[in-house]
Amino acid sequence: GKDDDKSGGNEPLFSFSITEAGKEKKQVKKVAFELPVPKNTELLSKPSRALNGRVHAVCYKAELYEEQPRSSKFTPDRKFYHAECCEGLWVCVSRRCGKDILAKACALVRRIVPEKQRALWGAFRSPKWAKDPGPMRIVVLDNRTNEEAGCIPELQDSSRGRNGTSCPFVFTSREDFEEGVGGGSWKPFQLTVHEMTHGADMVIRQLMDPYFHDQVALLWEKHAEKFKIERQKKKSYRWTAILANARQVVSEEEAPERYCYAAANRDEFLAECHTIAQGLHVRSNDYKLCSLSTPEELGKAMPDVLAVLRVYFKLP
Repeated sequence: GKDDDKSGGNEPLFSFSITEAGKEKKQVKKVAFELPVPKNTELLSKPSRALNGRVHAVCYKAELYEEQPRSSKFTPDRKFYHAECCEGLWVCVSRRCGKDILAKACALVRRIVPEKQRALWGAFRSPKWAKDPGPMRIVVLDNRTNEEAGCIPELQDSSRGRNGTSCPFVFTSREDFEEGVGGGSWKPFQLTVHEMTHGADMVIRQLMDPYFHDQVALLWEKHAEKFKIERQKKKSYRWTAILANARQVVSEEEAPERYCYAAANRDEFLAECHTIAQGLHVRSNDYKLCSLSTPEELGKAMPDVLAVLRVYFKLP
């Protein structure tokens, strides 16, 4: 999932180093911090530590929608949604999905997102480039009738898909609360937890600690190589993602070096590590090959990552 950062802020870079012989060397992943470093007065929240460079657009007061008056706070369209406010975090489920899906989605939210953070989802404001001022919310659409993002009352446009995050919408699919995406090839809740992490990431940076932006980027830089998939003699695996030079490919032969999706960039590293920590990647063959498909393996290989996740989420 993407969070549609149009701020021009720091983005982790993927690059290949090429030898004189033309052979690829070890892939280099380096965080590129972009200047200027913001002043605390520019930010909605004070960072816990000194920042290294520009952060996400959601952190800057001047880049956000104006705070909405109480009389015009978000109210879901009940003609389209079954909806519930989970102590600040709105869960909006297409009526085609049914009330049982709303109950399952709210139970998942309350099980994983701490109540303090749920309240902040309700206070979140989008950057001005977003299509909606906020708050950050979860939207569940019906895969059986092929509902897509643009059909929701707030958009009414040609936006595609139901499995991504575009500020302030965390889109997910009904099937994730039943058999799982892809007829059960993904574990139930795997998609929603991944996308919900992208939403939480923006809420945390805006209203809890802007330094979370740098903290996760540096953890990605430190650990991304652990998600490299070593070449196998057998080719019977169906990969979750193969990444080569920042591009997702589908052919094993096409990828000179292969990585799990967690290695892609800062944002996907956070979302995938959280999904692993919740025990939702145990079926993923690519993560199995890295010995990073279970919460226990993640904690052993990256105890600092697990410690950060425990600060912001409720883990098993």
